[in-house]
Amino acid sequence: MKLRRQVILWSVVLYFALSVPVSLLHELGHVYVCTTSGFDYRMWVDLTGGHMVCSGRPQHSFVYNAMGGVFGLAGSGAIITVWLIAKKHHAILAVGLAYSVDQTAKIILEGFYTRIYESGAIDAYITVLQVASWIGFMIYFARVKERATIAASDV
Repeated sequence: MKLRRQVILWSVVLYFALSVPVSLLHELGHVYVCTTSGFDYRMWVDLTGGHMVCSGRPQHSFVYNAMGGVFGLAGSGAIITVWLIAKKHHAILAVGLAYSVDQTAKIILEGFYTRIYESGAIDAYITVLQVASWIGFMIYFARVKERATIAASDV
């Protein structure tokens, strides 16, 4: 299988360049619910990603938990929209789709399986899902589609 090197290169660059902005956007979803509930917050980024702590417990915990993924999914949708408008550079689409998979998983896990998510027990699985989807989309869009040839004996 032949792969277009440029798609792979740009996919790697975009994936890492957008990791902090998408992570912060995710955390801003939690910040939104926290602040509209009247609480202060603290937000930071480290090597494991973005984090935020709300000084209180918002009344609508499902909304609070899921809103990070909703904001992150909106950011992922914006990345995909850039590709839809430009119709160029499949690396943009690969990265946008990978972040969409990740943020959708986080909506489900943070919203419905909050205790498991907050325990950190599945952090590695979420990372594997995100990286595997990114590599899968990257390879899919980097493939060089070769013309089919029909041998005389096939006719």
